[in-house]
Amino acid sequence: MRSPDVIYSDCRDHPGDGMFHASQSDIPAMTQRPSAADTPWTQPARSAPAATAGVQQDIQLRYCVSDLCLFRIGFRATCQTRPFDPNALPVDTPPPLEGFPSGVDVLVRSGVPLARRLPALKAFRNSLCYVRNQVPNHYIDLQRGPFEQYVGEFSSKTRATILRKVRNASSAMQCRVFRTVDEALEFHALARRVAVKTYQEKLFDGAIPADEAFIARMRRLAERDCFRGYVLSDGDTPVSYLYLPVENDVLIYGYLGYDPAYAKSSVGTVLLFMALERIYAENRFRYFDFTLGHDQTKTLFGRGSFLRADLHYFRWGPRNIAAVYGHVLIDRFSALAGRYAEALGMREKVRKLLRRA
Repeated sequence: MRSPDVIYSDCRDHPGDGMFHASQSDIPAMTQRPSAADTPWTQPARSAPAATAGVQQDIQLRYCVSDLCLFRIGFRATCQTRPFDPNALPVDTPPPLEGFPSGVDVLVRSGVPLARRLPALKAFRNSLCYVRNQVPNHYIDLQRGPFEQYVGEFSSKTRATILRKVRNASSAMQCRVFRTVDEALEFHALARRVAVKTYQEKLFDGAIPADEAFIARMRRLAERDCFRGYVLSDGDTPVSYLYLPVENDVLIYGYLGYDPAYAKSSVGTVLLFMALERIYAENRFRYFDFTLGHDQTKTLFGRGSFLRADLHYFRWGPRNIAAVYGHVLIDRFSALAGRYAEALGMREKVRKLLRRA
């Protein structure tokens, strides 16, 4: 799956490590927003929690064909994020802006729950709303039951496959958890040793970042006990990493990466399973948020989902209009080309060539 085409947060989308081709029987039955009757442990649906006041930062609109990024256009934006809440009432149309923030070209409202898929564009008096990333948001309710119950919800075939992979890895590999400030630095160093080998890093900067700003942000999270990092190692060699920031007792699926040389051992899937076992044992967190995107790993490991989107309100102007409509055209071309490639059996071959580039 392609990385998100709007970059403005730490959370990225990641392909799985090739362990599964999930069939319908492998996908947990609860794949939609659960009702109160079906899940008595959940809260009733309520209005979506208020978004943050917003922070100003630079964002990039990525123009991609499949995994290949052609170019990017940058904007100054005010970004607002709603707290994660799978029980919030969804919206069925983008709400208008009462006023456009000064000093920016874009106002971003991310993680907005939707009642249905929306048209990509909606014009308002003071802005053009571009609805991006209308995709399922998979998650795990960590307070619904113990880890054994969670594992029992996999199909028998998938459960046996995962447990066999975990047993094989456990005999030769070690899983470590990182949470303190000092441990965060060690985690980052180990994760970067894996990241430089991944195609996410080579093609679209989708691996855990190397810059000092990211490290400083991770250290601040660790100071508040709002960071978890996991590394799977073969001896002294790290082979997979998982980065999870925490917001409001919600673990966020930030970055998952693995060494392609260990792909046959499904080390990314193994690490995620081991991390979840430790997370359940902590009994501290409310949800595990897999963030935007629909891939095999998220579908398989998630236990609920809802439709969400990011609303981008662009100030009216020639540059912004050209950028948005150009992005829509390239996005539609990419989707059409992808369908033809899939029908001709070429899509996976092209992706493999790109990953080797």
